[in-house]
Amino acid sequence: MELDKDYKAIEVEEKWLKIWKDEMYYFDWKSKKPHYIIDTPPPYPTGSFHIGHALNWCIIDFIARYKRMNGYEVMFPQGWDCHGLPTEVKVEEKHGIRKRDVTREKFRELCVKFTEENIEKMRKTTKRLGFSIDWSKEYITMYPEYYSRTQLSFIQMYRKGLIYRSYHPVILCPRCETTIALAEIEYRKGRTTLNYIKFDEDVVIATTRPELIPACVAIAVHPKDERYRNLVGKKVRVPTTDYYVEIIEDEEVDPSFGTGIVMVCTFGDRQDVKWWKKHNLELRNILNRDGTLNEKAGRYKGLTIEEARSAIINDLKKEGRVLKQEEVEHNVGLCWRCKTPV
Repeated sequence: MELDKDYKAIEVEEKWLKIWKDEMYYFDWKSKKPHYIIDTPPPYPTGSFHIGHALNWCIIDFIARYKRMNGYEVMFPQGWDCHGLPTEVKVEEKHGIRKRDVTREKFRELCVKFTEENIEKMRKTTKRLGFSIDWSKEYITMYPEYYSRTQLSFIQMYRKGLIYRSYHPVILCPRCETTIALAEIEYRKGRTTLNYIKFDEDVVIATTRPELIPACVAIAVHPKDERYRNLVGKKVRVPTTDYYVEIIEDEEVDPSFGTGIVMVCTFGDRQDVKWWKKHNLELRNILNRDGTLNEKAGRYKGLTIEEARSAIINDLKKEGRVLKQEEVEHNVGLCWRCKTPV
């Protein structure tokens, strides 16, 4: 047989795509072969099936084919993760709106239409790439066929006592008005002000987040810091408020940072949360989902974080409590989708 001098990729691919029928890869639960289930990570259908997806699916496909050749009954499903922030942000960008500009029903309708169009496009690309997917196991997370099963699973876990409700800090994007994962934060170097604030004659703290002062639930010092050993157990009034907090000791306080005295806020950062849990401190959340301060912030209720920061510093200066201010570099956490500080 005479071979062509040039490899005709399109013709060869079309030939094999016709041979690789979808039903070749159906998973048979009744098969006596050992089962091998692939928990495919469903991509967000918010655009195209890009090169990053293709790379990951190649790796998954290699494993699926290898396992089949080694005698396994392989389930290689395909899913589409339709819920959450990625879709909402893309729909807002596409239509030049915020979700508050239209009714909930209308915004959901726009999201469904946008998602279904992208699924069709991404499905076509995925099939064109020739992955050995069992398309009979395709799932779309916004359809009742899928989420009814997740609801059933939740109920079963609840009945087994595996689910509980508790307060826990989350990372919130005030622009998107939703929580985001740690992996969804981008960091940008910037400059901010380190403020040295006097709580009383013996207690001066250094903070870059004065807007969190109304959320202060304790003052902490290192147990081996001789400068403040005599303060442990005493109570001091929190500036701009009318309540008092106790001075506690903890080995995770860094005596070399600032004055060596830190204020502990319920959900200021992850270290604050550790102290809050460890010392069984009061839960004092002063932030709303939209990034404004709530009634626990007293006279600063309704202000944005930036507005509250400025107002609190101004009030502290009037009281003579701002002893020093320094410009420092720090990393600013941003929502990776809308670039808003979190």
